[in-house]
Amino acid sequence: MRAPDLLTLAVTGAALCAPAVLRAQDPTDSLPATESSDSIGDQPEDWSDPGQGDRPERASRRPDGGNPYLREVREGRAPYRRGPVWVSGSLGAGGEAIAAPGAPGPYSRARIAPTMSLGIGGTVGQQLRLGFDGFVWFNPIGDGTVETVAAGLVTGRVYPFKGSGLFLKSGAGFGRYGQDLVDDCGCNSALVSDFGFAWLVGGGFEAPVSRGLWIGPTIEMLRMNVRGPDGYRERVINFGISITYDGN
Repeated sequence: MRAPDLLTLAVTGAALCAPAVLRAQDPTDSLPATESSDSIGDQPEDWSDPGQGDRPERASRRPDGGNPYLREVREGRAPYRRGPVWVSGSLGAGGEAIAAPGAPGPYSRARIAPTMSLGIGGTVGQQLRLGFDGFVWFNPIGDGTVETVAAGLVTGRVYPFKGSGLFLKSGAGFGRYGQDLVDDCGCNSALVSDFGFAWLVGGGFEAPVSRGLWIGPTIEMLRMNVRGPDGYRERVINFGISITYDGN
């Protein structure tokens, strides 16, 4: 085929394909997409699509007025929260000493022996506990004889810092110094029995170990005055570990 004939054929083919190309690029073919875009823009302002999590300006205009990006934060439980009723017990070691009339010193040399105490009472607010405490220092001295210093006291515990387990303790009541013979049958025979006014001062610390359960060290001094011609003074300085349960 000659070159002029090839040129004529190419020009004729281009002329025939031009209308098809123009129709493929007709802007009216994109009209449905334009209408779809406009229809989205015409949605009401308070409309929110659950799937559009990246549109905070729409999600914040919920009909209920709430903001889904804010959540309520409640105040946590205070680390020190004391229940209305408490029961307490402690074990320790105490040094007992006596000051007798005519003694060369104010108190004799202390004798160390085990101690035990039990208490029950109620809580007033969160910084005061009131109750009744029983205390005993006991010293087996042989031949079935047990020497004791015991007291029953009305006590109070003051917590000067509301957010702390530190407390100060004081109490007053009656005490007894005794020497009791314990028979094999379990019967007691009092060999010595002296009574007097007793008072106590001390302090300690309570740490919460579980719900309603507190444990910590204590230090106390118990004093008892026995009056009369042969009167004397008793003193017990006690170090112990206290466990308190208040059910809170």
